[in-house]
Amino acid sequence: MTTPLRQLAYRHRWLYDTVTALSAVAVGGVGRLRRLGLDGLASRLPSGAPVLDLCCGSGEAAAPWLACGFSVTGLDVSPRALSLAAQRHPELRQVEGLAEEPPLESGQFEGIQISLALHEFTRSERQKVLQSAYRLLRPGGWLVIVDLHPAGAWLRLPQQLFCALFETDTALDLLQDNLPAELQRLGFGAVEQERLAGDALQRIVAQRPPAAMLPPDPTPTP
Repeated sequence: MTTPLRQLAYRHRWLYDTVTALSAVAVGGVGRLRRLGLDGLASRLPSGAPVLDLCCGSGEAAAPWLACGFSVTGLDVSPRALSLAAQRHPELRQVEGLAEEPPLESGQFEGIQISLALHEFTRSERQKVLQSAYRLLRPGGWLVIVDLHPAGAWLRLPQQLFCALFETDTALDLLQDNLPAELQRLGFGAVEQERLAGDALQRIVAQRPPAAMLPPDPTPTP
């Protein structure tokens, strides 16, 4: 179910920006919020590595990666968002498509970012998004997720109010689920979770196992 305020926020940029600024206060501001994916993963990647920003929107969370010299591809289902991304960040390679079924070749990225987008998907869609991320990573590549987490005592009520006004049932589902365990079930390793902003946000890094650690291909050789 989509709330009226959520619809207004997506229709009017000033309201969207205001909501983003308010929700970013606990983490140190909008600039810090946009850098959370980069800060969690940059030290694990080679300089200039190919990185995918899944559900990139208009490119706000991709911008810090570009500024640090990474080769960034942004995928989003919205042509309007990609058009804005092209205007603001011409060096960003834009790809239109579903995060559940990205029209991209397997194993071409060293890093993948999903920033404040995973809570928009149903549980079954979320699994497909994460499976796609696994497929698109090179062996040994890294995934970073920044998204909602059940807040601690001080921010629990504001988080509940925010979700009631601006989010959908899919966000509530994510708050109930154990995302690190889900990643492990899908084959990711080296899963690390960090709680931020009074526990209201989580940053998770996970690795597609290096080739030497992957299980053998079960397909028989003809």
